[in-house]
Order: sequence, then structure tokens, then C-alpha cells
Amino acid sequence: MQSSGAPDIERSFGLSHTATAVVLFLVPGLVQLVLDPVWFWLAERFGRPWLVRGGLAIMAAAQLVAAVAPGPVTLTSALSVWGLAAGAANSLSELTLIDHRPDERARTLARWTLLSLLGYVGAPVVLGGLALIAPQAAWRVGFAIAGAMLAVWAVAVSLRAFPAAAVAAVDDEPPLWQAAREALRDRVLIGWLFGTALCSLLDEILIVFASLHVRDELGATATGQNAVVVAFIAGGAIGLVGLERLLARYGEHRLMIAAGLACGAAFAAWLAAPALWLSVVLMVPVGATAAPLYPLATAQAYARCPGRSSVVLVASHLFAPLVLALPWLLGWVADRAGTLCALALLAVQPIGLVVLALTTGDRDSRDSRTGDPP
Repeated sequence: MQSSGAPDIERSFGLSHTATAVVLFLVPGLVQLVLDPVWFWLAERFGRPWLVRGGLAIMAAAQLVAAVAPGPVTLTSALSVWGLAAGAANSLSELTLIDHRPDERARTLARWTLLSLLGYVGAPVVLGGLALIAPQAAWRVGFAIAGAMLAVWAVAVSLRAFPAAAVAAVDDEPPLWQAAREALRDRVLIGWLFGTALCSLLDEILIVFASLHVRDELGATATGQNAVVVAFIAGGAIGLVGLERLLARYGEHRLMIAAGLACGAAFAAWLAAPALWLSVVLMVPVGATAAPLYPLATAQAYARCPGRSSVVLVASHLFAPLVLALPWLLGWVADRAGTLCALALLAVQPIGLVVLALTTGDRDSRDSRTGDPP
């Protein structure tokens, strides 16, 4: 919700592009960076269900606080609490699915990402409708609706049983911190964690800066801004549905290279769009080619630590400072050189992942054939 509502939040509080990035991304991200690993340690000690259920309840409360935030400090505090709770609820739910079917990591992540798009679709659609009714308070009402929906979901999840693997504590494996230190010696894992970090670019960061770009450069209203976001998400859904089918025929590295190259070309075409309608149309192939990159890269990272998916998430914090710095740096670029220049830098994601796939594919094949340690 904060991504789709970024332009209205920026206008409501009179923030610069840089300050908007700090409020919506940097501060909440710093809180997650410090405290997220605690959730994974608690989950391995006591099991995951109570953390998932409690996290959903806290997420609901934080969204309701964000809806009535009188200023940017309250808003970023609420979003920080929300992000921290999401680390417990969303991340641990994802890990449970990965560990439940370890041989289908890429398919599981593709389905997970596809389902998460429902929220991304709902946010701009709801905000677009609310903007017609109450343009000055659309983002506040949107946060309130999201909080209410999360509260209902928290109750529903509390009534469901979890897989046995998620309930049990991990007692017969090395401690989480020790396993994470050992995993960081794996250079291939480090590479894929870097690739996963790059995937934050053509995601919420793109949504925020694309909304600002079409508003400032193409004169888009709130409805037009949301149309661009919906086009990106609709394209993402198409790409993820296609990815699940393609995985049955082609290898993950080959798909990564093809999707990365296609994404780079589609993104360049979108940047050159001179009119809003064309920007909306061209955003569909951008979403379709960008969406498969995250599940493909993340599946490769998880594959390096079979059975200990939480180790990969803890190790991924190595690149958390980079992920946190990117929105601020891009906001700084946008303030000084314009949103188009900041958006052009996002092409680092598809280019970087193509290079990563080309340089790790042969090594992964040798490791799997010989059984040698990484």
C-alpha cells in the first residue's frame, strides 16, 4: 500500500523524493535488518506457528496506525513495526513452503510470488477508486482497509494447522548462527544472494519511481499512475504463470538468461515511452519479464542449503545494507537528475542476473555431478 500511495503520501506531508524513500523504505528496512534474524532463531527454537500468527496480528494493527498517522515520523514508525511483523509472518510462511517441498523450490516461489501479486493488484485498484471519492485521504483509507483484511486473515490462520516440520523445533542441526557463518563461505551462495538483492529494484522501488515519473513527466493523474502499476502487476502475473510451465521444459539458468535479456529490452522500451497510454502498454512486458527473476534467483540460493532455508535468509542480511541504501540513493538521483535517470539505473537488475547466471551455471553443474563442496 505504501508503494502505490507514495505520490499521495509525498504530497500530503510535503516530502522530497529522498525523504519519501527514507520514510517508506530506509527506516523500516533498518529495523528489519537488525531484528529479523531474531525471528528465525526463535522459530528454530520453538517452531514457527505462533510467530506467523502473532506477526499477522501485529501487521494488522500497524496498518491501522499508519492510516491515522499525523506525520511522517508516526507513519515510518508504523511501517517499521509492520515490516518487522512481516518478517515473522511472511518470511516464516515462505520458509515452511520451501522446506515442505524442497525439490520444487522454483515452482513454489513462482506460486508464492504470483499470489502475493493479488495484494499489489488490490492496492492500486483500491487507491484508484478511493482517489475518485476522497482524493485527499485515499492512502489513509487504503491502509485502514489493508489492516482490516489482515486482521481477518490473522483469525483465519489461527484456526489452521501447520505442517509438522514447521511446528517442531530444530534440535539435530548446527545452531543457526554457526550454520549461517559456514554458509557465507559458499561463493556461489553469495552470488545468488546478491542477485536476490538486485531483485528489489524492479519491484516496489520501480512502482514508486514509475508512479512519480508518469506524474511528473507525462502528466498522469492518480488514476493514470495506478494504471501503470496495474499494468506492471498484470504483466508479472502473466510471467509467473508462464514460468511455472516453462520450468517443466527448461533449466533454471537458461530461463534466467532469457528472462533477463528480455527484461532489459522491455525496460528500455518503456523508459522511452513518450505518452501515458504507451507507458501503460509497455509496462506489461516489463512486468512479465521481471517477475520470474526473483523466484529463479531465490531458488538458486535456497538450493545451496537444503533443509535449512532459514540459514539462507539469515545469510541474506549480508546484502541488506545495499537493499536499504538503494531507495535513498535513487531518491537522491531523482531529486538532482530527474526520475528518468533514476529509473534507468534499475536496469542493473536484469543485466546483473544475466551475468550471474552465465558465470555460475557451469560451476553449479560441476558441483552437482561430482558432489564436491562449493
